Amino acid sequence: MTPDEFIAWLGPVAQRVCRKYGLPASVCIAQGALESGWGRYVIGEYNLFGRKAVAGDKSITVTTQEYINGEWVTINDEFKDYDSLDEAVEDWCVLMTEEPAYADALAVWQETHDVEQFVRTMGPVYATDPEYADKVLATIRANDLTQYDEVMA
Repeated sequence: MTPDEFIAWLGPVAQRVCRKYGLPASVCIAQGALESGWGRYVIGEYNLFGRKAVAGDKSITVTTQEYINGEWVTINDEFKDYDSLDEAVEDWCVLMTEEPAYADALAVWQETHDVEQFVRTMGPVYATDPEYADKVLATIRANDLTQYDEVMA
């Protein structure tokens, strides 16, 4: 999938679902692009976000790289296995709005509606990569993803 094809596939779903939660679809799309390599490395059929499974989740075992104690390490881990793209985006929105670890990021977003501040607050919680927030923001800018944050008439 090319970046344009990926955005055309995920963009409308992210826009619709994120709007229900009051979240920026641009961040959802950029994270999906980064986490899945523009759709090349989707876990199962729809886990674009690298969401790990917890007890009771439908899951799939995947070999992955984690940044641990200052170095990249290869591990096997359990990841969520979604039945639809809508379900995956909905789960991302629930994570951002209900998981206490993201409370500061959500508060920043609700107070400022500033995508950069939201990403810089959320990024270090979401990923072990110390450059993750910069990568998300660069993806948003390079692909004009903030257009998906606008309310469509």
